[in-house]
Amino acid sequence: MSKKINNRPSSNTKRAKKNSGNLAGILIISAVGIVFSAIIYMYVSVSSEQVPRNKDNLCKVDGNYNKHIILLDITGRYSLIQHKTIRQTIEKEVENLELDEQLQFYFITNSVVAGVKPLMEVCNPGKGENVDAAFGNQAMIKKKWEDKLYKPLNNILTDFDTNQKTADKSPIFETVQMINNASIKKSKEGTKTRFTIISDFIQHSDDYSFFRNKIKNFWTTTYRQKVYTKFDNVDVNLMFMRRNGREEYLNDEYLDFWKKYFTESGSKNVVIKRVEG
Repeated sequence: MSKKINNRPSSNTKRAKKNSGNLAGILIISAVGIVFSAIIYMYVSVSSEQVPRNKDNLCKVDGNYNKHIILLDITGRYSLIQHKTIRQTIEKEVENLELDEQLQFYFITNSVVAGVKPLMEVCNPGKGENVDAAFGNQAMIKKKWEDKLYKPLNNILTDFDTNQKTADKSPIFETVQMINNASIKKSKEGTKTRFTIISDFIQHSDDYSFFRNKIKNFWTTTYRQKVYTKFDNVDVNLMFMRRNGREEYLNDEYLDFWKKYFTESGSKNVVIKRVEG
């Protein structure tokens, strides 16, 4: 009589398979939990690094941002090549803005208004290149850069290119002093400021004019005391534009004069450049 073979798995085999299945399930759940926790941690970390910003100018509401002020003289006409150079210079400065650095843009006109306001005042949100795509909207950040920074600046420069103006006065000292008092001096402590001025640097106002006065006597005048203003912790970039028939104001005497004016006002970094055209 043949012996019947039992092909059913033993209880020990069933138990082993069940335990193996339970272990696999536990490992899967644990892995999912670890990944989920990592995502939560990264989200919280990114969120904690974000600070409230003004929705209009994109600047931090706590005031912790540096500034770059650009002052463009529009009291005289520029040549076509000068217009192109000015635009390229300003656009390059904007491209090199630090993240969250504020851009302020002003004109030198024939008069100075108390409480002068910038033509634009906006902080650089970046273009989204440093934003983690998993937790930030790169396209939205780039759109903010275009809508709040690039397009308004482009509109200002386009108007400057197409509507050339001249003025019978050029109050450079007064404008610089007003901007310093209205903006730079009101900055939060520790703010670093860059001040770029694009001009022929030919001062001409009722109180003082390079056409009437000798600059070597400037330092002993009451006018110097009137327009004196402090530029501590301000890096100054002076870009000299040539005016037809007035090339003498680009000689070393005048360049040295303006450098001395800003260094004696407290700036430890004054850079001078003659612009082509």
